Amino acid sequence: MSGGQPAPGATPGGWYPQEAYYAPGWQAPAGPPPPRRRWGLWLAAAAIALVVLAVVGLLTAQLVRGLGTRPLGEVEAARQANARQLAPGHCVEQLPPDGVVDRVTVVPCAEPHEAEVVASLELDDGDWPGAREVRRTVERYCEMDAAQLEAGHRAVVWTPGEEGWGQGDRTGLCLAQAPQGAVVGSWHEGTPVTPAP
Repeated sequence: MSGGQPAPGATPGGWYPQEAYYAPGWQAPAGPPPPRRRWGLWLAAAAIALVVLAVVGLLTAQLVRGLGTRPLGEVEAARQANARQLAPGHCVEQLPPDGVVDRVTVVPCAEPHEAEVVASLELDDGDWPGAREVRRTVERYCEMDAAQLEAGHRAVVWTPGEEGWGQGDRTGLCLAQAPQGAVVGSWHEGTPVTPAP
C-alpha cells in the first residue's frame, strides 16, 4: 500500500503500538515481578565482612601486643607497664604475688619502691625448654653483688612463660628486692639505696 491517511491508532511512522494480549483464562500480572532473592550475594558479602573483621582483629591484637612489649625507656612518673617492657634500672613500686606477672607499677627510683631490675639475660632461641629449665638458667645468672647482699636485698627472678616464649619473649629479669618496706635510690644508676623516709 502506498500513500493515504494512517489508520486510526497508527503512529506517524506507520507502525501500530502493541498492547499485551492475554489468551482466555490468562490475566495481566498484578504488578512488577517480585525481586529475586540474591542469597548468594548476601552470603559472599557476609563472608568478606567476616574475613575483613578477622584481619582487623589480628592486626589490632598484634599492635596492642607490640605496644605492650616495646621497651619502656626512662620513667619520669609512676606508670603501669607490662613486665616484658622492663629493663635494668627500672624500679617496681610493689612486687606482685608469686605466679604469673603481667602488669606492674613502675616509678622513678628516687621514689619509694620495693624492687629494682638490676640485670637481664637474653635466653637462646629454640623450642620451649620448659619452665623449670628456663627458671634454672636465669637463677644461675642472677647473683646479688656484695653491696646488695650487705643491704639485705634478696634476688627475685622473672622468666618468660610458654605463651610469652611462643611470642618471642626470651628475656629473664633479675630484681633486687628490699628486705622490708620500700627504698629509694638505684643500684643500676649507682645512687645510694636507703630506706624510704
